[in-house]
Amino acid sequence: MTTKADPGGVAAANLAGRLHPSQRGVVLGWFFWAVWVFVAIEVAIAVVALAKSGFTASALVATAVAAVVAVLAVRFGRRQFAEYRAPLTVVPGPVHDFGSGPITDDYPVGFKHTPRGPGTVEKWQLRVGGRTLRVDPARGKRLAAERVVAVCLLANSGTVASIVGENGVW
Repeated sequence: MTTKADPGGVAAANLAGRLHPSQRGVVLGWFFWAVWVFVAIEVAIAVVALAKSGFTASALVATAVAAVVAVLAVRFGRRQFAEYRAPLTVVPGPVHDFGSGPITDDYPVGFKHTPRGPGTVEKWQLRVGGRTLRVDPARGKRLAAERVVAVCLLANSGTVASIVGENGVW
């Protein structure tokens, strides 16, 4: 059973430059945990193969595969965990709507909405910190021109952790 996080607590944590515990899934999502479950299964297979058949060729191949998988998972996991531990980059400022024009770095926070048309899908783009990021429509619909917000980005990947407005986190 999970409880909904207090938006004020999430906003305070994000503005202080860190993730709120309820936002752990933004960085350490299902894929991160699936990789580690796969590593555990692969190591268990290698241990069982060594225990049952000794140092035969098939057991050594299973051990080598487990070692390679474990090394790759550690490399992947270190990156993800570093992202989780790194402070957030907070970019405050008024939001600018670029309308149909090109997105530039003239404003600290800017967005562009491309409505759904024949053969196209609705698209929201957020320009912040020198990067253009895609934003899901639920967050995009809350962006409004000339509103003051603080966009909280994950330090290394630049993924939007949250957008803090006057009324809380979205």
